[in-house]
Amino acid sequence: MIDFEEKEKRPAYVRFERRPIEDKAASLAAGRAVSKDVDFALVTPPFSKDCVEYKVDTWLINMEKNLRDGRIKPEWAEIWKKGLENWRNGQEAPVNGTSVRDWSSISPAQVKNLLSAGCHTIEDLAAVNGEGLKRIGMGGMELRNKAKAWLQAAESHGPLVMEVSALKDENAQLKGTIDSLQRQVNALVDKSNIYGVSENNISDDISVSDIIEPEENSKTLADQYQEKFGKKPHHLMKEENIIKAIAQ
Repeated sequence: MIDFEEKEKRPAYVRFERRPIEDKAASLAAGRAVSKDVDFALVTPPFSKDCVEYKVDTWLINMEKNLRDGRIKPEWAEIWKKGLENWRNGQEAPVNGTSVRDWSSISPAQVKNLLSAGCHTIEDLAAVNGEGLKRIGMGGMELRNKAKAWLQAAESHGPLVMEVSALKDENAQLKGTIDSLQRQVNALVDKSNIYGVSENNISDDISVSDIIEPEENSKTLADQYQEKFGKKPHHLMKEENIIKAIAQ
């Protein structure tokens, strides 16, 4: 069962900004104000309105120290590092859980309120504390209960969803096999028709012998005539007369 009450299981929300900061040494040397770009990490603890700002280089050093001391989880550090990488590449930072933006059970206004209250994921909302509920405002308790129910349902139905997905894949493979066999049967029927076999006369069970070219078709008319009459046809005998004689 998911324990929603331990807020320490939720990582801080970290976003990044690039700001122009005056480079005092360069300004003194140039005799004018000279600025340089500096990256900042803006850290908001879970369910808090407070935001602590660090230069990214300092923040990375602190994060590594906290990681070694066991104060943060390795997966949190990976999420934050990935967020920094994405930000520098102009992409959105990943979230730890399911974003409330993708939750169809709430309205756009509720999404906006949750983001403003520091609840960026359904997991954040399910574990929100009293301070966080106050920031969400009216309906916060109901939303938290809804988030808990959603996560519990996802946890319970997860294996079932995987099983259904596997069955769907298996059915798709079987359908493909059946379609392939049907095409082969149709090809057998078409080939049988070439040799004058009516489709209505085709047996339900089509064997290889039904489509193998008759042995007689590999013999010449002269061979067939000799086989029937014990001698070769006269060399002046017309082909149509040989066919008629064989058919009698």
